[in-house]
Parts: sequence; C-alpha cells; structure tokens
Amino acid sequence: MKVAFIVLALSGLAFSAPQPKKLFHEHFEDFMDLIVAEVGEELSSLSEQYIQYDEFLVSANYLISSNFKDLVYEMEFLPEFQAVVDFLENDNIDILYFINIFNEFIDSFEISRKTRQQATGKDFNSFINDSINLFPKEKLAALYDQKMSEDEGFRVAMENLSSDEWSSVFNALWQSEIFQSEVNSLNENGINIHLLLNEILAIFGQN
Repeated sequence: MKVAFIVLALSGLAFSAPQPKKLFHEHFEDFMDLIVAEVGEELSSLSEQYIQYDEFLVSANYLISSNFKDLVYEMEFLPEFQAVVDFLENDNIDILYFINIFNEFIDSFEISRKTRQQATGKDFNSFINDSINLFPKEKLAALYDQKMSEDEGFRVAMENLSSDEWSSVFNALWQSEIFQSEVNSLNENGINIHLLLNEILAIFGQN
C-alpha cells in the first residue's frame, strides 16, 4: 500500500510539473506537417512540373549559386539585419533554422516527367503562387487560432510580429541601400521577395 501511495505521489508531481514550452520552430513544423499531410503529393507534383521550365531553373540555380550564398553572408554583417535577428531571437525564433529549411527545399528538387498538378506559369514566382493556392487554408487558419488561444509563447511571438517595434525594425532593414541592392539581385533572377513573405503568412493560414 505504501508503494502505491509513493507511485501516486510521483505521478501527481509529474503531471503538475511545468511542461517544457514549445519552441517557435516546432510550431512552424506543425503547420508544415499539416500542409504535407493534406497536399504533399500535389506540391511534389507541382515542383516536378516547374523543374522542367528554364524560367524556373534560372531562379533555382541562382538560389544554389555562390552569388546567393555571398548575398546571405553579406546580410549577416548588416546592422539592420542583426537588429531583425535580435528581435526574433527574443521570441525564440531562430532565423538560421528557417534559412536551412529554405536551403533543404531548394535541394529537394528532382527532375521528373510525372506531372499531375497543373502549373499556371513557368517561373519561380508562379510556382510560389501555385503552391500557396494548394495550401489547406481553412485548416491552417484553424490551427493558428488554436495555438493563439492555447499557447502563450506562440501568441506573444505573433503579437510582437504585429507590433510597432517590429514594423520599425523591419522598415529600417527595408530602407537599407545594401538590402535593397540584394532585393534587386533577387528580382533580376526572377524572385519576388514580397511573394516569399506572402508565402510565410500563407503557411500560418493568414492570407
């Protein structure tokens, strides 16, 4: 009987102990898992179709080139970019994690003739738009609302990203001449940064 009481007491302590908080990138993975579960095959088919187009390959090849890597490296030394990194890290948002995810995404393309998903264009920007259109928007929005109501860390992070302070930090980066030259380099290689930012919102079901 005494052993039973000890087991019950330890069980009570285990359930009452503070549970580890979910990191922001773990929340992000929840959204990505939902997308893959719902439309993973369609997105794979779409990428297989786009990889056959020269217009798309111009952008894809640029993103794996030394020129793009140099651009990212140069960004790390921008004070305005560091201010963005510091702001995000306050909410445990690791920007390097998202850069690595983006690199893995680019490396994942494989040339294939199996295409079921219809592309609306041939370039990288069309690919981003077509991808967003496949997202399960209602389910992503529902997951977002659930996390906002149930997870304080997630809610605070998202509220901070809607704050005047964030707008000020991000606008300072956007007004940097060096950053603008890098945005222009992306545009010259068929990549619209506004669409990439829009895709981030879409992943969270917010557009």
